[in-house]
Amino acid sequence: RTLCSSLQTKMAAMMTKSASTTVAAKSGRTSLVVPRAAVDWYGPNRPKVLGPFSKNDTPSYLKGEFPGDYGWDSAGLAADPKTFMRYRQMELVNARWALLGSVGIVAPELLSTYGNVPFGEPVWF
Repeated sequence: RTLCSSLQTKMAAMMTKSASTTVAAKSGRTSLVVPRAAVDWYGPNRPKVLGPFSKNDTPSYLKGEFPGDYGWDSAGLAADPKTFMRYRQMELVNARWALLGSVGIVAPELLSTYGNVPFGEPVWF
């Protein structure tokens, strides 16, 4: 099984279980307790982009399986599942590079302030 299908299986299991139920993990060694608040963010009853005004206006391919799915896709970027998974993976890589970049901005400031490491004059442009 792929990572995507195992994540979807886990999400489906989380949506069908109640707050006090334990969902067994794939390895069988550990179990995952799903809080009720986590279940409210996925599935058909998740918050939508227009709140109570978007009753059945969400596209059929947005079912609330992934984080950030608020039922809005005006450009149709998530219509093809393979393309959507590619976009999702690229966005994760982008986010990781952004986090690494933020460390590269903060680390010289901290080292020059508290570590007596001279970096010269900071130029951010």
